[in-house]
Amino acid sequence: MPIAKWTKLSSEVFHENKWWKGIHDRFRLPNGKEGDYYYMSTPGGVSIIPVDTDGKILFLRQYRYIFDQESLECPAGGVKPGNSELETAKAELIEETGKKAEFFDEVGRFAVGSGLLDEMTKVFVARNLSPAFAEKDETEEFELVRLTPEEVDEAILRGEIWDGFSISAWAIAKPYLK
Repeated sequence: MPIAKWTKLSSEVFHENKWWKGIHDRFRLPNGKEGDYYYMSTPGGVSIIPVDTDGKILFLRQYRYIFDQESLECPAGGVKPGNSELETAKAELIEETGKKAEFFDEVGRFAVGSGLLDEMTKVFVARNLSPAFAEKDETEEFELVRLTPEEVDEAILRGEIWDGFSISAWAIAKPYLK
């Protein structure tokens, strides 16, 4: 028997910036009770697992303000209005790693915060990397870290890679690396 769906009664944007919108919905449960639901909405996101010619995976060490600590992450970003997920993946790879890829394989998708965020993130494996130049976002500073697949797994287990987007992307992409 399928799970009963909620009915949306109204929806309003209570905050908007260049990255996301804050949404407030009123809903009705199947039992007739009404309530409020607040969440963030985005046009979608991408996570990229870049594989260098020697089989190493490119990760980025960067500072994360909310946690006030460094994080080791795969290249990723939000889809800009008017861009496709593939266009976004290509641009983010260049911006964050200084590399472009000849091949991008879309290998899956995930929602990292399905109770708080409506973002669906597409995962790409990028191959045949070569140097490229792009302007960096002034809020981003990266250190490029090259890891073997085994080192990625170990870094996750040690808690060095703790970002949900990166862990999800790695879990989806890993079977496609063999």
